Parts: sequence; C-alpha cells; structure tokens
Amino acid sequence: MKRLNIISLVFPLILWAIPCMALEKGAMLYHTSNNGEIYGQTDELKLPCSVLQAAFGDLKSGHAGLYIGGLRIIHAVLDGVVETASANFIPPEEVEKGVTYLGAKLPIDYDDPTKWSQERKDQIVLIAREQVGKGYDILFHKQTGPDSGDFTCVGLVEYVYEQAGYTVTPLGYYQGGQGGKSYMQTYNCESTLWLDWDGLNTIAYEVQFSMFNHPLDFCCGKEFEDHKFMFFPYTQYLQDTTEKVETDIPVSGGTNSGGGDGGCFIQTVKIWPFGPAFFTP
Repeated sequence: MKRLNIISLVFPLILWAIPCMALEKGAMLYHTSNNGEIYGQTDELKLPCSVLQAAFGDLKSGHAGLYIGGLRIIHAVLDGVVETASANFIPPEEVEKGVTYLGAKLPIDYDDPTKWSQERKDQIVLIAREQVGKGYDILFHKQTGPDSGDFTCVGLVEYVYEQAGYTVTPLGYYQGGQGGKSYMQTYNCESTLWLDWDGLNTIAYEVQFSMFNHPLDFCCGKEFEDHKFMFFPYTQYLQDTTEKVETDIPVSGGTNSGGGDGGCFIQTVKIWPFGPAFFTP
C-alpha cells in the first residue's frame, strides 16, 4: 500500500492560503484629503485664508507615494522622506476623517520588458530609498528637489521617475487658459486685515506647476516669472503617461509597525512667525 504524502497535500493548501500580491513595485499611489476631497477635482479651487484655517482646517491637497514591493511604501511627509508599511499610506485617523484612496498608477508601457526591464524597475526602488531621510519642503521652494534635498510628496514621486529616465508630468508653469482650470477666490480674514482680497488659483492638467495667488504667498511656493506655483498631486494623477492598475495590497488602516505619517500638504500645520507653513501638505 502506498504511503500518503502529507506534504503533497498540505503544500498546495499553504500556497492557496497565501495571497499573491500582483501590484508591481514602482506603482504610484494616491489618496484624497478629508471628506474625500482633493484640490483640483472640483470647480472651486479654494485654499485656506487665515493662519488658523491652515492650522486646524483641511488643506485638501491629497497625497502621493511610491510602492516599492514587499508591502512597503516610500513617501514624503512632514517628518521627511520615510519608508513604512503600505497600510500606513492612509493612517487610521485619516480614515476616520473621510480620506479616500484614489488608486494606483503605472507607466503605460510598464509591462513592456524592452522598455522597462527588471533592472530598471529595481532602479526605481533604489532611487527612492536613496531619498529616505531627506527633508520635507515645508515652504515649497523646490518641491521636486534635489537642490535643497527636500521634497513634497508628489515632487518626490516625479523626481524618482525622472531619475529613472521617465517623465510622468511634463515640466511647465500653468497660469490659466487652455490646459487647466482657473478659479477666482475672495479671501477675507486676519491675513487680509479683514478686507476682501481676490486671488486667482489654478490647477494644471498638462504640466507640473499650477499658479496660485494668496495673501501669504510671499513666503511660499516656487517662483517663476514673478508668480508662485504649486505641484499638486491631482495633476500628476491625471497624466495620460500612466494608467490605473488594480491595488491588491493594504493601503489604509495603519499597522503596529508604524503610525500615521500625515498627508502631503501637511494636514497638521506648524505656525511660523510670518504665517502658516503654507498650504502645508
């Protein structure tokens, strides 16, 4: 009588029980700010007016990060560029505030080995890990690094891909008109001495930087031709250089291995002597 090979029975069950994670390393992850809102998705492009609004309100910038495989992500948060568990992409406290996951995207030709070899995909991870420990660009003077060594969340994602030879979002400075959307916001708070102050805010669809006008924009933003600009995550999310892919990894709820790291244009804002650490991601 033949012996029953227990291993031959158990091993397939073990394999069946272990989920197969198909999301490729290099995937770009995105989520909204509180209440499922993200700057650029609606017709009203509003930014906080006062220091208190910026400090205690929701800045609605959303967030971006990079999946590096093994249920790990790298993203730029208030504490700087960090590596953490993918489940910390949307920490528990942000889930409670209605932050929602937008999805994962990859370059449109990522499945073409003639363009994206395994070595090139590994390079994405290597470049991202080389940025861990660098600072957060709190005043948004650079945003995509690396001259200052500091990044915003979406700037980090863009930089890593550019270093691997792929442009997700073309460089450019949108000031209104075709190729984006504009909105005139009237500010009235202590920052304007309680007088009406009109500012033109924009969201770029086709290039990186969106122009904004704000009573406190003298302190923050990337300057170009006497205007201030911001690279918003939703602009990168919209690019047709990437396509949406299925997310089969945990991206919210947090883990015991790390706490919440906050959002991109920081949802917990430090107060500076001259005003808020602007539209702090």
